[in-house]
Amino acid sequence: MEFIHCKNKEEARKRASDALEGFLVEIKKESQPLLLLLSGGSAFGILDGIGRDVLGEHVTVSVLDERYSEDAKIHNFAQLFYTPFFTEALASGANYIDTRVQRDESLQKLGFRFESALKDWQRDHKKGIVCATMGIGEDGHTAGIMPFPENPDLFGQLFEQELTWVTAYDAGDKTPYPLRITATLPFLRSHVDCVFAYVVGEQKKKALRDVDVAEGSLAKTPARILREMKNVQIFTDIS
Repeated sequence: MEFIHCKNKEEARKRASDALEGFLVEIKKESQPLLLLLSGGSAFGILDGIGRDVLGEHVTVSVLDERYSEDAKIHNFAQLFYTPFFTEALASGANYIDTRVQRDESLQKLGFRFESALKDWQRDHKKGIVCATMGIGEDGHTAGIMPFPENPDLFGQLFEQELTWVTAYDAGDKTPYPLRITATLPFLRSHVDCVFAYVVGEQKKKALRDVDVAEGSLAKTPARILREMKNVQIFTDIS
């Protein structure tokens, strides 16, 4: 896990974007299959300026976690769909995994469909690379995985099932958008090959410190999973 400290939010965004673009250039040179899983919210900002010349048919784009809603202003993939980056990805011939809610599709069915799509991609691209963009919330959540310090057993049931790649759950009053699907901790540990994390704003200082310290609990600070993932770069303006 490497921290890249920047003077301000814009420098952090630009350096994260440049690093991701450089990675995409190298992947394209090798024509290596790539699954690019994108976190929503402010992490979408690092996609700005990345064009079709570094993308292509070898790339499959999707989100890392999803809010269960038919409202395009809430739904992560719907928001991604209208970004310039996604327009460029489609123009380059890139593929995508669509996590928008289908007609009469329950939360659990959406989770199963997303997990099946991830497993199908890995089966079809045994030498493929999985890359994720991630962020950290003020409460220490990441990728839609909310903290459950009051109930570590439930946290384990939801996010630590070894053979489960995607979990669908109700976060209750922990977030304004409680119905979620997200990649599980075993998937993040074992199947994601590199991470570009974008974490800015002094309000996230405590959460980032809780990630950085040697001792801590995933149930309290889910973003500590970054410590256990491969090839993690965290771009931040937090001292």
